[in-house]
Amino acid sequence: MGSLYRYPRLIILLLLLIMVAGSAAITTMPRLEDPHMENRVAFVITRFPGASAARVEALVTEKIERKLREVAEVDDISSSSRVGLSFITIEMKDEVEDVDRVSALLRDKLAELTDLPEGAADPVYDDDRLYSFTAIIGLVWHGESAPNYAILGRHARELDTRLSNIPGTDFVRTFGLPSEEIAVTIDDDMLAAMGMSALDVANRVFAADSKNSAGTLSGEDNRYVISVDGAFDSLERIRTIPISTNADTGIATLGDVAKIERTHRDPPDSLAYLSGDYGVVVAARMLEDNRIDGWMEKVQSMLDSYQATLPENITADIIFDQAQYTHQRLSDLMQNLIYSAFIVIIVLLVTLGWKASFIAGSILPLAALASLAVLNLLGFQIEQMVVTGMIVALGIMVDNAIVVTDEVQGRLLRGERRSQAVARTIRKLWLPLMGSTVTTVIAFMPIILMPGNAGEFVGGISASVIAALITSYIISFTIIAAMAGRVLTRSDPVQDATQGQHHSRTWWRDGVDAKPIRLAFRRSLHWSMNHPRASLLIASALPLMGLLLASTLDEQFFPPADRDQFHIEMTLPAQASIEETRQLVEEVHARLAEDPDLLSAHWYIGQSAAKFYYNLLTNRDGAANYAQAMITATSPAAADRMIGRYQDRLDRAYPHVQTLVRKLEQGPPYNAPVEIRIHGPDIETLRELGEQVRRVMASVPSIIHSSTSLEVGRPEITIVPNERAAATLGIDLRMIADQIRAAVDGASGGSIIEETEDVPVRIRTSNEGRTSLEGLRALELVPGISNREADGSFSSVPLTALARLEVKPSVGSIPRRNGERINTVQGFIPPDILPETAFAEVNKRLDAANFSVPPGYSIDYGGESEERNEAVGKLMAQAGVLGVLMVIAIVLTFNSFRLAAITFASAIQAAGLGLLSLWVFGYPLGFVVIVGLMGLIGLAINASIVILSELKNDPAAMDGDDEAIIHAVMSTGRHIISTTLTTVGGFMPLILSPSSFWPPFAVAIAGGALFTMIVSFYFAPAAFKLMLGRKSQSRQDELASASPDLLSRAGE
Repeated sequence: MGSLYRYPRLIILLLLLIMVAGSAAITTMPRLEDPHMENRVAFVITRFPGASAARVEALVTEKIERKLREVAEVDDISSSSRVGLSFITIEMKDEVEDVDRVSALLRDKLAELTDLPEGAADPVYDDDRLYSFTAIIGLVWHGESAPNYAILGRHARELDTRLSNIPGTDFVRTFGLPSEEIAVTIDDDMLAAMGMSALDVANRVFAADSKNSAGTLSGEDNRYVISVDGAFDSLERIRTIPISTNADTGIATLGDVAKIERTHRDPPDSLAYLSGDYGVVVAARMLEDNRIDGWMEKVQSMLDSYQATLPENITADIIFDQAQYTHQRLSDLMQNLIYSAFIVIIVLLVTLGWKASFIAGSILPLAALASLAVLNLLGFQIEQMVVTGMIVALGIMVDNAIVVTDEVQGRLLRGERRSQAVARTIRKLWLPLMGSTVTTVIAFMPIILMPGNAGEFVGGISASVIAALITSYIISFTIIAAMAGRVLTRSDPVQDATQGQHHSRTWWRDGVDAKPIRLAFRRSLHWSMNHPRASLLIASALPLMGLLLASTLDEQFFPPADRDQFHIEMTLPAQASIEETRQLVEEVHARLAEDPDLLSAHWYIGQSAAKFYYNLLTNRDGAANYAQAMITATSPAAADRMIGRYQDRLDRAYPHVQTLVRKLEQGPPYNAPVEIRIHGPDIETLRELGEQVRRVMASVPSIIHSSTSLEVGRPEITIVPNERAAATLGIDLRMIADQIRAAVDGASGGSIIEETEDVPVRIRTSNEGRTSLEGLRALELVPGISNREADGSFSSVPLTALARLEVKPSVGSIPRRNGERINTVQGFIPPDILPETAFAEVNKRLDAANFSVPPGYSIDYGGESEERNEAVGKLMAQAGVLGVLMVIAIVLTFNSFRLAAITFASAIQAAGLGLLSLWVFGYPLGFVVIVGLMGLIGLAINASIVILSELKNDPAAMDGDDEAIIHAVMSTGRHIISTTLTTVGGFMPLILSPSSFWPPFAVAIAGGALFTMIVSFYFAPAAFKLMLGRKSQSRQDELASASPDLLSRAGE
């Protein structure tokens, strides 16, 4: 590598290569707000209309779960069996990399299901809910009239098509559009006059929809597929279906006796209420290998042309644009990167002088560009973690360049020839700096090797740092060393003495020479050498204090996001209808609209909101009593003010509603920050245990709302028939259920296929049994065929003549986890309360209440606590193997176990100093802090290796000479101080950032690095001297034991 000094043109070509490759990476790398994570979560949704939660669990959920469990890559299966709906969440193992293959296996298992009950729909496999949408567009209906969803639906489908056709679009989904259907409404009296029931009509309509194949005609020469013409393709076709034949009136068609219209299901499944008007939401997601700014430009261009096709009372507006947040996030981080680089350059100028600072500082753009080129080749995107990794690397990547530049400069000032100074510097430093680089790389390896989404989320930090470390090492020993040899000033001591020349020291040329500080530093080192054991104890005091204080630090998995958005979730009692939820949303929105801090509020009724942030959960399908709002404030500070204010106002105004005003969080998602799960077989016992825990949880002041996942108490109307009376009319219990369902929900009668859509035909009667209990009581039942007149006519029977109606409480939702029934008690907290604090208080009160579960039941914990423990466990899983590799690297660097032990002792103390820094600044201990401590350990090892290598290469120091040890330590002082100050300076923008995410991380590394200088200067040299003393004593003991032998042999 030293030969590069002789080829300046090669240096220029290498510089050009780095600049071109780095610039190309900046131009072509995809840009995202958050890291891309593998989609290891999927959902299976199965509708079973009219079935109770218990029937859904037994007949649908359990069977699907059993089938899914056959796939070995499945880790956890959670489910919720609700009235008419089975919702199953599948989590794959973290080790799964080929997600598409596992998804194909799961789909195959679902296709094998043959024993689902009649009336249950086919299970729908949905694996498109993990990622947030890139653009969310609202189609809003304006005007006094009620929204026409047929028109809105037509325009929404057109917008869906246009978005899908934009290059780079991954997925498009529509929200708030009620299901479309063909409604066939028949008058009860007319049905009775024809001697038919609604089920009879539905069966005839269904029989007229000839979509089935009529077989295949195979001859010797030809093969023909046979079909019967008459499949439903229009409303007119449905109107012409013959329903009954009468000798007097002839053939009656469906159009003669029923009102047939295209409409939307009533009540609707879901609605969208967008800033005070109803509409439809169309959300699109970009492929992760695209640049978000370029893709959004295409979306905006398409939307401009699409607006011209809309009627005056419909507008299409972008209600969420992720590109704005991505640009803001990356701009802030890039600004921090520039500030950090500027601070690093200033530090280098002060400590090294302008020439040396220029050379050492040139590593920053070169290593940054080279790192981006490497990351681009490895398929990374430019997102917040990658950019943060570059900021972290700023203070680290300059270390090698400082050491190399300082060494070359020292040799040149001692009169060595330029080529000789470069060659000897490389020969001396390549191994110890490789050792320090390798150990720092290993320190960051657990992050990038960590499996699962948590590892993928923060892995960009590790990837950036590792790329920067490796490229900076290579560049330092090639380009930087060659530049230093050519640019730095050389002195010739002999010639200067002959000519009487003396170069006076100036700070801007040679760096600051703080003589009083230098003398005081030397005196302190003298004291340390004279009292090595006391020096060890004093240097270890602060790290030990940090390790002891670590147990007093609050714990926080990930801090909340700093964003001008938050969300509101409102859950009404389980029996609430979507109409009641809609009225609540309108009233709440009217209250919130008066707030000057509010920019927009978009509500989703009956389902989860379109995912506008990466860790929001979207698992509330078919929840008529649920609404969620995406709230955008005028600023992040305004959002923080609004959260507490809204929570208080809405709780007081609507005490019967569970209202959660929630700040957006970082890290893996969870349903509630505090969760206690109770496992067991019996629903009633689970309910009682869950209610005990919930009461205790509700007594904790920091818990603002609590709930249980096992919903018991939902009103259910039970029909209790008189079987004997029904049997005399030829009516069995199944006929009663079928006729009531046809009256309440309508009966299916085929479907119209339009392009790729299947629009169902629903036959229903015009009575009021569909909407009120009184109408249900007045429902007329049709007797069996055997009890009708010869001409088919009949006398209907009131339902109340054959049965009584009872309203009973029932189970609204039955949750399960990995095949067991569970009841999860959830606690929700204000944003200024740490989950771990609330969790500890809940556990304390449960212990005080002597809460326990009976045999056959168990308890475990979810929420933030579970996610944190799992993530930290995965992070530390590789620590053992990587620790051994680190030991190997250091032992090979020094060829000494004792020096390696001193290095590792310094590393452990550095971790203690990082924890002490957290305690001083009052930050909690979180996942990103642990990541930072790993990086700090690498930095501490670097400093120890530099000092111990200098001591090991000095024969006098190896003989235990105090002056030699002091001289060696002081000779490394300038670049140790320079590298430490550049590290601290590089993190200053993150430390001073208004964000709540990065300051704890930056304080742990920067504060720990600053304190670690004490360990580097007063622990490592003192330990080195004591090691030599023990080694010398050991040799003397060996010689003493050998002396009698030698004397006796001499006497012989």
